Amino acid sequence: MRALPRPVIPALFFVLLLVAWQLVGQAVTAPGAVLIPPSTIVETLGQRWYALLLNAGITLSEAGLGFLYGSLAAIILAVVVDRFRIVGEGLYRLALVIYAIPVIAIAAPLTASLGLGMESKVAVAALSAYFPVLVNLTGALRTLDPRVQELSRVLAMGYTRTLLTMRAPAVVPALFSSFKIAGPAAFIGAIIAEWMGAEGGLGVMLIQSMFNFNVPLLWTVLLVATGLNGLIVLLFDVLGRLAAPWHDSSKEQS
Repeated sequence: MRALPRPVIPALFFVLLLVAWQLVGQAVTAPGAVLIPPSTIVETLGQRWYALLLNAGITLSEAGLGFLYGSLAAIILAVVVDRFRIVGEGLYRLALVIYAIPVIAIAAPLTASLGLGMESKVAVAALSAYFPVLVNLTGALRTLDPRVQELSRVLAMGYTRTLLTMRAPAVVPALFSSFKIAGPAAFIGAIIAEWMGAEGGLGVMLIQSMFNFNVPLLWTVLLVATGLNGLIVLLFDVLGRLAAPWHDSSKEQS
């Protein structure tokens, strides 16, 4: 008997998981039961698809802007840390301290100061996204092959030229690996910020469904958010392979 193709095994696992979930969900008939069958979630998705689409668009917009600002700030800070070691090390430590503050704790004062609009959600998403990019990129710049630096000295290349032409291409895989963490982090940060108060978004739907004891809608929003987070990871995985086709990680996936 020939071995099953690799994609078939996880697919079979999820099919069996869904079947078991459906059977258990149908068996639990107590009022207010938390576990509901997937068929009920699909039905709720069909009924509330427009509201889910509208609110998902709001959250994705907030997360996208936050990811953009957070990643840009992290890239600039990583270059500063690499170029000016003494001053940069202090800034790096300060960035670590800021990240140590729980997102849900910093979301409240940001919402109070920036209001219930998009600005506070983007700020929280940016704070959630910058750390993975900063750490991965800083580490990648510090651990590059020393022959790159030696070659730049031989060619009498300055720091900026060496960074743009030799070092930047070498850290692209590490950068996109950090994006696969920062993207979902920004999405989760936007949802948490919406819990503090917002006009719309998946976070608002989660809070409303929870306080209204609407379990089917709660599960539906959770699964939609999970699916979108998975798509974000997949997007950066594909973009990373396209940006660095020469890297070992891209060859393994091809």
